This record gives sequence, structure tokens and C-alpha cells, in this order.
Amino acid sequence: MTAAHTNIWRPIVDLPSDWKLTLRDTQTLTMVQTWEEQAHELREKELYKEFIARLRRQWAIETGVLEGLYSVSEGATIELIKHGLDSAFISYDDTNESPDLVLSRIKDHHHAILGLYQFISGARPLGTSYIKELHTVITEHQETHVARDTLGNLVTRLLPSGIYKSLPNNVEHPDGSIFEYCPPEHVDREMERLVEMYSEHQAAGVSADVDAAWLHHRFTLIHPFVDGNGRVARCLATLVLLKANWLPLVITRRDRNAYISALRTADNGDLKPLVEFIGSLQRRAIREALSLSEEVLEETAKIDTILTEVKAKLERRRVAAVKRVQRAFRTADSLQILASQRLVEIALEVDATLNSENLAYKAYTYEGQRDSPKSKYHYHQIIQCAKQLEYFANLPLYQSWAALAIITDERTEILFSFHGIGHETAGILGCSAMFYSKETTETGENIAREVMPLADSPFEFNYNDESTDVQKRFRKWLDACVIRGLDQWRQKVV
Repeated sequence: MTAAHTNIWRPIVDLPSDWKLTLRDTQTLTMVQTWEEQAHELREKELYKEFIARLRRQWAIETGVLEGLYSVSEGATIELIKHGLDSAFISYDDTNESPDLVLSRIKDHHHAILGLYQFISGARPLGTSYIKELHTVITEHQETHVARDTLGNLVTRLLPSGIYKSLPNNVEHPDGSIFEYCPPEHVDREMERLVEMYSEHQAAGVSADVDAAWLHHRFTLIHPFVDGNGRVARCLATLVLLKANWLPLVITRRDRNAYISALRTADNGDLKPLVEFIGSLQRRAIREALSLSEEVLEETAKIDTILTEVKAKLERRRVAAVKRVQRAFRTADSLQILASQRLVEIALEVDATLNSENLAYKAYTYEGQRDSPKSKYHYHQIIQCAKQLEYFANLPLYQSWAALAIITDERTEILFSFHGIGHETAGILGCSAMFYSKETTETGENIAREVMPLADSPFEFNYNDESTDVQKRFRKWLDACVIRGLDQWRQKVV
């Protein structure tokens, strides 16, 4: 029986002419614009340079994990990222291969991403020769690859580095369907077309996230090498971002499902989810950069460096564009009002349902608007949620919230907190959504149990965003979080 084809190979196609309307992610672009206005100061700090070095090491480790080239435990990964690429941080229990071999392959990937920076500084145009160089560097310590012979058996073959494939390398999915990549006889021409179109994108000013998604996906459709195509594709996407002064594209093992899903959707003709996926990772990296720990700076800097930094920070605060920050504050105020109003609607429905069963049960809302004494409530819950989502919640910059309380045999709350993101006064604000229940102690004090975030990342906005656009995005995000919160209440409490 012949397997059904999920994809029959066709030559790669360019971006749609209306890409600005259909593909561009304005949320990412406005955040990057805000980041660029802050980054010139941060880039000179040793702390930031170490942050970028760690991103590169993380990229080098995770790109091989994603491909199944090796496995590295979470604990060893953290040590390698933090302290450097040294086999002393990998034991035989941490990986499925020889620690020395795994480290050699990780270092190959690290050399590749360092080479991207050198390539950009040399102002070389992207060509097929450089893509072959990338493959050679990435696979320096990978001598073989696993393939299927004509009978369908798995066999181990030598890996030709930097050389295009001579045999088909189609993929068979678990359901038996086949995904056809570019036949070997068409690879040279398709790769030439790929770099030609990319060059035209550069001249036309295609935004980095759209161009990175396009180049990554079209390269994978060609699949020019017998192995290592995913790693080269992530190199090319990262190259596009770095040329635009964005941060490296770090896709971790935790991102794998979303990554594969976005690629599969692109296979079906819709590049938008891949653009949004790349944008979400870029926003995550920016949040991490803005949340760099000042404690690390204090541990490594000399007294004169610290005093210079303090003086510069005070000067920046003095000359900060107050109107810019206030605009973001006004947007946050409007979102807090929207959240309060929506929670009132939900509370009325929940309260009516509860009262029909037990008059002692009830649901109600309460809030803390900016600059009110109540705005400082829920500090510990907000910080717990931010830590789980791996960013710094800047509560002194801005703080307001809205909450839904549901009283049955115990108290449950769904909280929406609005606050700044990052240590700096960058004009980037966010909203985190969380669920938790409370228990009453013998002294009558209400103590919150474990906080559960209701979204994978905070809802973000900044002074560059139009308030009406932010409100439109926020309504959808708000309703999704409320539904998740009520579902948690149903499962854990009711």
C-alpha cells in the first residue's frame, strides 16, 4: 500500500506581496523598538556581555538537543550555560553519549554562532558558499548520520560536511505519510534562488522576524544536506536577527512542541505562526535582558565602576522622558479598568450560580488602582508569578491590579496584576494573570497557597503601542486567562 503524501515537493516561493499586513508582528516590533532605545547603554556593561555569552552557550547546547543529536540534563545545561563549556560539568549520567564527544559537538555549534557575529562584522552578503561553511563548522565532530536504505532499514552512513545531498532525504511521519524535500538534482538552483530572494528582502526592508521565519522555513523545505539542516536553519534565522541588532534566536527543548507546530503550519502555507513564535522568543530574550540582576553587577564591578553606574542611572532617571512613560501608564490604567469591568460581569454569573446552591457561597471583585493604597496588595503572589515566568516585575515603576474572589468552602482568587517589566524605566509594562487559593490560619490570617500562572508569559505593551490596539489584544488575552482560571477552580475546588 502506497503511503499518502502530506507534501509533494514544489520550488520555494517568495513572501506574499502583502506581508506587511498579513505577517508582520506589531507587538514584537514595538517592543524591539523600545528595547533599541535602551540597549545602547546596556551593551557597554560587562553584565550584558556575559548575558549574551550565556545566550550563545544556551543556543549551542539546545540546538543539538532539539535535533536529538545528544541529550544533556537540565542540571548540566544550567552549569554549562552559567560557567562555560567544560566537560567537567557533564557526567555520564547527564547525557546519552560520551561527555567529551557531546561537548565537542556543543563547541562546534558555539563556533558556528560566534562565526555569525564575525560574518556580520565583515559585511559579507549571504551566499551558498557561507551556508556550506556553516554546515562544515556545525558537523565538524559528527562523522556519521542515521538514514534509511532502499528497503526501509535504518543504517549508519558517513556524513559529508559542507556538501549537498546526493540522495533524497524525505521524512516519513509516524502515520506512514511522506514529506518530500527538494530532490538532489534541484538543490543547487533552489539554494541560489533562496539567497537571491533573501537579498531582495534585505533591499526591501523586510522586518527581521518575518525574514527570519521565511528563510528558516524555505531552507528546511529544500533540506540541502543529508543531516544538520535544522541546526543550519536556526543559524540562518539567528543571522537575520543579529544583522538587525536583535538578540539571538534561542529555541529550547521546552519550546519544541510550539516550534514544530509553527513549522508544520508553515508547511501548509501559513507563515504567520512561525513569525509569531520567533517574536515571542525575541520578547522573552528582551525581558531577560531588562531583568538582569543588579546583584551580579555588584559582585563583579569595582567601586569606581559602581559609582559611575549609579551616577549614570540617576542621570537617566533625571532626564527620562516623562511623557513617554506616562503614556504607557495611561494605557495600563485603561487595561486595569477593562479587567475590572470584565471580572464584575464574571462575578455576577458565578455568584448567581453559587447562591442557587448555597447562600453562604459568593463571588465578588475588588481592585487596586494606580497610586491607591490598595495598589500595593498581593506583592508575594505577583513576585511568585514573575519568578515562574522568568522576568523581573518592576512594582515600584507601576502597580495596579484587579481580582475575582470566589468563596465556597475555601477562598479562591484570580488576579490580574499590571506592573513594569525589567529593572530599567524602559516604558515596557505587562500584566500577569494568576490563580491561587487561600487558607485561614489559627490567627485568622489568609495565606495564599501555590500561585499558578494562567499564561505562559505576561501580556506586554509599551509607550509605542497604540492604546486601542493594546486594548483589542488584551480583551482576547484576558478572556483566555479567565477561562483557564475558572477551569482550575472547577478542578481543584468545586
